[in-house]
Amino acid sequence: MIFKKKKMMKKLIGITAFIAVITIISSCKKDVTETPLSSIAVSTYFKSVKDITASLAGIYGSFQEEMTGAGTSKDEGYGGRYHYWGECRSDDFDRSQYVSNNETELAFNALTINNAETDWSGLYRTIADANLAIQYIPQVPKYDPLATPLVVNNALAQCYALRAESYFYIVRLWGAAPMWTTPYLDATQPVAKPRTAAAKLIDSLIIPDLQKAYSLIQKNQTPTVWYVGEGAICAILADVYMWRAGQPGGGQSDYQNAIAWTQKLFLAKGPTGAVYAGATGANLETTANWKNLFIAPTGSIEPIWSIHWDNTVNGCACIPVSVGTSNNPVKVDSAVYFNWKAIKADTRFAKTLDTTVVASVPSTSLGHQDKLLKYYNATNGSQLSKAPASALTWNVYLVMYRLGDVYLTYAEALNQTGDMTNALKYLNYIRVRAGVPAYTAAQLPTISTMQDAILQERQYELFGEGKRWFDLVRTNHVQTIMDPVVSRRQKSYGTAQTGFADLNKVLWPLSQYVLNANTLLTQNPSY
Repeated sequence: MIFKKKKMMKKLIGITAFIAVITIISSCKKDVTETPLSSIAVSTYFKSVKDITASLAGIYGSFQEEMTGAGTSKDEGYGGRYHYWGECRSDDFDRSQYVSNNETELAFNALTINNAETDWSGLYRTIADANLAIQYIPQVPKYDPLATPLVVNNALAQCYALRAESYFYIVRLWGAAPMWTTPYLDATQPVAKPRTAAAKLIDSLIIPDLQKAYSLIQKNQTPTVWYVGEGAICAILADVYMWRAGQPGGGQSDYQNAIAWTQKLFLAKGPTGAVYAGATGANLETTANWKNLFIAPTGSIEPIWSIHWDNTVNGCACIPVSVGTSNNPVKVDSAVYFNWKAIKADTRFAKTLDTTVVASVPSTSLGHQDKLLKYYNATNGSQLSKAPASALTWNVYLVMYRLGDVYLTYAEALNQTGDMTNALKYLNYIRVRAGVPAYTAAQLPTISTMQDAILQERQYELFGEGKRWFDLVRTNHVQTIMDPVVSRRQKSYGTAQTGFADLNKVLWPLSQYVLNANTLLTQNPSY
C-alpha cells in the first residue's frame, strides 16, 4: 500500500465521526489506555467497502509512521524506529559527533526510561486500529453487497498479520507486554492491564493471528509489495518461529516450522507475477539490479513486503543515517565499514555505503560514514546533499521482508536441523550474487561455523534493513559480539559504557510515559 498518510488517509476516511474515533484511538502518545470517545458508536461507520479501505489505510499508515516517522509538518518529529530498534544497538551503527543523549545511550548500551525509543505506544496504536477493524469489518456485508467474502477475508488477513507483526516487535524489544485483542471504546472498560509473558503472546496471539491471516488471504495472486500478502504472511511466520527457536523451550520443532513456512512462501507469487520458487539463485534479483530491491521494488522479482514513504505527501523520511545533508545523528560503525570495504569483490558495499571514507579504525571522525546509500538512487554521499534531489526530498522504501533475507533464514534453519548441504547451497546463492566466492563444505564443517558464516552474511546482505539487532538476540550472540564493540567505543570516546554482562540489558526498558499511563506495569529488571 502507498501510505500517503496526510492526504490519502483523509481522502479515504470521509466520515467525520469515524476519523474522530480513529484519531483518538490511534494518536495516543503514551499508551493504549487513554480514554475513548464512548459517545460515538464506531459500528455505525463500518457499512461499506470504502470504510474497509479506510480502516486498512489507517492501520498501514500507523505502522508506517512508527517505523519511519511522523513527517515534517509543524510539531511532528522524525521516527526512524525501524533502524533505532533493529540496528542502532548493534555493531552496524554508532553514534555520530552530532549526537543526542538517545543515540549515546544506544551506542553504549546505557538505555534509560526517558529515551524516546523506549516507548511502545505507536505499536499499540496500530494494534488498537487492527482490533477495531477485526471486530467491525465482518458486519460490512450486511450493508454493502460489494463486500464479498473475498474482500472481507483479504482485509481481515491483513489486519491479523499487522496486529501480529506489531506484537512481534513488542515481544522482541520488551518481552512481556499487555495483551489487547478487542477495541477499547467504552470509558467504563479498565484502562490498565498487567504484562502477559512473551512466550504466551507468541503462542496464543502472534502465531494464531498469522495462521488465521494465512487461512484468509487469497492465494496465488500477484501482490502489491506495499501490502501484506500471501508471501509476507509466510515470511513473518518463518521469522517468528526462528525467534521462538532461540527462546527458552524452543528448538528443533520451531526450525522445522520455519522451514515449512518458507516452503509455503516459495509457492507464492512475487510483485512481477512470477512465483518466488526459491529453487536457485536465479530466483533472486540479479547482481546488476540488486539495488532495485530498495529504489524500485515494484519491478523486482525478490521483494515480499516493503514500506512506501512518499516524500510528496509525508515529507522527508529522514531515516537516522542519511537523514539530511549533514549533521546526521548516526553513522556506520568503523569496524564493520572497513572490514566490509576490505572485501574488494563484494558488489554490495558500494551500493550500500559511501566508498570515500579514508579514516582508519578506530575512528571518531564522521567522514562519510553517516551516508547510507542503499535506499537512494545515489552512488556517493555527496549526491545525497545536492538539492533538490537530496535525501531530504526522495521517497524511501524500507524493506520488511525479501527473498534474500528468507534464503539466509532458510539456510540457518536447515543448518540447525542437520541439513548442512542445503544450508550451504542457500548461503552460497547470496554470496555468489554478491560477487564473492562460494564457501566450500570444508570451510564450514560444523553447525557452529555454518551459523557464524550465515550470521556474517546476513550483516552484509541486510545492512540497513533493521535486522541485525534481532539476529544477535535471536542467536544469543549479543554478549560475544557487542561487549567488545561497546568497550572499543568507550576507549575511543572516553564515555562511560555498560556491557551485556547483565543479559537483562538485552531487553529495552519500558518508557516512563508507558509506566505512568498503566499502573499495572512493572519495569524490566536492571532498569
